[in-house]
Amino acid sequence: MLNLIFTLIIVGITKVVLANPYWDPTKIPKDPVWPDFFHSHYFDDVPQMSLHGIDLMRIQLDWEEKKDKFSISAIIKESSGTSAWAARVKKTDEFGSYRGYLKDKKGNLLGYESIGTGSLFRKLTRALTFRLPIPSEPAIFELWGENPTSGKMELLLTEEVSGPTAEIKKIDGLEVRRLKAGESPVIVVNLYAEGFKKKYQEKFWETAQKVVETLKSTNFPMFEHFEIYGVFTESEEELGSPSELGFPVPERNSFLGLYYPYWIKFGRWYNVVYPTRESRFREGIGQVPYDYPIAIVDDNNYWGIGNYNEITAIPADSDSFRYLLLHEFGHFFGLNEEYEGGGPTELEFAKGISEPWSQNITFLFNLKSTGIKWKQYVEEATPIPTPTDIWKEKPKTYGAYRGGYADSEPRNHSHKPGFRCMMESGPEFCPVCREAIGDKIKRDLGIIGRY
Repeated sequence: MLNLIFTLIIVGITKVVLANPYWDPTKIPKDPVWPDFFHSHYFDDVPQMSLHGIDLMRIQLDWEEKKDKFSISAIIKESSGTSAWAARVKKTDEFGSYRGYLKDKKGNLLGYESIGTGSLFRKLTRALTFRLPIPSEPAIFELWGENPTSGKMELLLTEEVSGPTAEIKKIDGLEVRRLKAGESPVIVVNLYAEGFKKKYQEKFWETAQKVVETLKSTNFPMFEHFEIYGVFTESEEELGSPSELGFPVPERNSFLGLYYPYWIKFGRWYNVVYPTRESRFREGIGQVPYDYPIAIVDDNNYWGIGNYNEITAIPADSDSFRYLLLHEFGHFFGLNEEYEGGGPTELEFAKGISEPWSQNITFLFNLKSTGIKWKQYVEEATPIPTPTDIWKEKPKTYGAYRGGYADSEPRNHSHKPGFRCMMESGPEFCPVCREAIGDKIKRDLGIIGRY
């Protein structure tokens, strides 16, 4: 009875407490009228994808809360690699709050991957995962991460690894369909059914086509290179309502094991979902080759989640589906919140960080030596920081306007390029965010990037 009362209270106040998308759902764009996808033969003529990609090793590091330390818990062989993964895995970047390096004994880079946004990421996932090449001889794995207080990148772990010690457990009965072919070079975007019962399988495929149509109709950056697949298997458990399920956190018996992260008690845990077990989530998405995983959850509430290189998840039946998909997918590429109000975001960085790496917000640190991140869109005569009144002029003038970063600390430090972007509550991405997404995809295709 107490659990029921608690759930009703939580559901009742979600409209006034921050969600990862814009905190007031009445002020965001509503969906268009969708075509009848399923009955219009929208599916590709090639119904099945190859279930075998490039062999790699998935290194999982579990987080120990009491010591605030990581340790390698599993090294799994799986065939989830793509041609894009192979092209980018030996290139480093300056993004992600956690970075995994695989080096040979001489210090030469064998593989690299970065993941996660901000100081709460380790508490949300309680584990980190890196997909790296299988070394031909013993190699050194290094984990670097942002200090949760200062935000400075520091070495967290160094350990010798010899390769996988186990293989991925295959899930029987997967149905995989290609929804869109991509131009070469291809980036693989997989849409996973989460929390769907068998009887709702047709609804999942219809919703998957809404994803394709949304990305196409909004001219999403580099969309022509997206090869999109749907992946369905039945879940034993639906998402349900947010509730405290006790400790240790029970593993959710759904395809990807997602649930509301009550385990960290930040102010808006009931408006996002994260894996109850990182291993279950990764084993689910790793059944097939992938670059960008998107979970479509059988739910109709207003919520959504995106976190850098980890996850995008949205409710299938929300009447704000288009906005939620694009906004949360933006977070997957590293973009932060451009709205204010409603409380802190779980994408906040350490309070002592001088400048966040998210491409669309700045604390204006060290401005004289480096210039503003999006300086190519700022006219020389535009004052920095930029007074709000300048945005009211026509044409719109991009600058560094006070705002964004929700209500996260440090307060009154964040500045954003402009107003009414998709990363706030607008109908489309601003040029700054579009370019940031496009550059990230180019890095992921191995087109640009450092060695």
